[in-house]
Amino acid sequence: MSRRAKLAAGGAAACLLALLLAVVMWPSANAPDPCAADSSRCATIAAGEPIYLGTLLSDTDTQGIDALTSTELAIDYLDGRFDGIGGRLLDHPISLVSENDGCSPEGGRLGAERLLQEDKLLGVVGPTCSSSALDAADALLTARKTPIISPSNSAPSLTDAERHQRYYFRTALNDLLQAEVASAFAYEKLGGRTAAVMFSPSAYSSQLGVAFGNRFKLKGGTVVSRSNLEGSGGLTGAIRAAERKKPDVIFVPVQMSTKPSCADTVAAIRASATLRASRVIVSEACQDRTFLTALGKEAAGVFASGPDAGDTARDPFYQSEYLPAFKRSSGAAPAGVFDTNAFDAANLIFDAIRQAAERQPGGGLVVDREKMRSALLEVKGYSGLSGTLDCSTTGDCAQGGRIAVYKAPDWPVLNPKAKPVFSQSKSIVELLTGP
Repeated sequence: MSRRAKLAAGGAAACLLALLLAVVMWPSANAPDPCAADSSRCATIAAGEPIYLGTLLSDTDTQGIDALTSTELAIDYLDGRFDGIGGRLLDHPISLVSENDGCSPEGGRLGAERLLQEDKLLGVVGPTCSSSALDAADALLTARKTPIISPSNSAPSLTDAERHQRYYFRTALNDLLQAEVASAFAYEKLGGRTAAVMFSPSAYSSQLGVAFGNRFKLKGGTVVSRSNLEGSGGLTGAIRAAERKKPDVIFVPVQMSTKPSCADTVAAIRASATLRASRVIVSEACQDRTFLTALGKEAAGVFASGPDAGDTARDPFYQSEYLPAFKRSSGAAPAGVFDTNAFDAANLIFDAIRQAAERQPGGGLVVDREKMRSALLEVKGYSGLSGTLDCSTTGDCAQGGRIAVYKAPDWPVLNPKAKPVFSQSKSIVELLTGP
């Protein structure tokens, strides 16, 4: 065959191949545009327009205040340095839209509704409180396909398969872990055989109180009283119920922003001569500088459970860059324990936007929120500032970790090098499949 014949044959073959490809590709080329079919799925960001990120955080609880600072630092660090100037994502500035979660279901719903007034909102860091999320903000934001990542929600039901909302994630540890380690400390280290639990009716407090009691009983202990601090008897009734039983241990999973607060509750316990011998354990929501200040010398000897701060304190990036930037921004070191979780939550959202965005001619973007969720579900072995993250289909991105117990006044919020008196590593799978 001549060279010309070969070229002609090749050209015919190429034409046939092109025709076949056109036939094969024709349905996809004419497939419905998912963004057009579902108005809540995609956001179109014009050239020069900002990318909208929301925060739904308590403006009275130190955990929420710290989380807002950390979210702002994540925006600052988009250019690879903490210089006080917001970085850019895919050549677009970030516009932060902030609402208060009210630390209540009503506050969570109202805050979410206000955030969703910005129809180009691409993600939310928050809420601070589990009660603001559960069947409240998580449901509203999921209905609009807006990813929500909480740095501090820890109530087990939020990521329970029966109740989980598809667009809800968290970087905080599930309280099943804290309940196990706190109960092990109470039973094994302190030798406690009886325990009282004083809780508020919030999702966080009530669920952690129940989980602690269940794990304590599995170890052989007995829960002799359970008191709702906002029930008919209030704080006084809770103290009287405990006095009648004289428990070895009193567990107080209560926040500083509730009434009565964690500090109010522990102060009342300390004021009772009958309960002076009872050992007091508070949860991470109370592991706060304001608690230590409020109680003064009466804080000495109070135990606090929560994430082990050791690995973070030893992280070179945390020590040399993040912590100095945090202090410059807020005027002080973090007051609570969830600031690094917020930094990670914001960065997970930024990474998801990078993977879900399609660049448009002229510099615009089309961001598919459903693809953002898919990107979050693919997070595996992410080296976060709060620890290694692996996001599950039910929203837990912290699959396990080390929980520590610290003895006041030597808490990490005052002394970053504080040594725990008890520490264990646990995983969600281990607790869900074990006894």
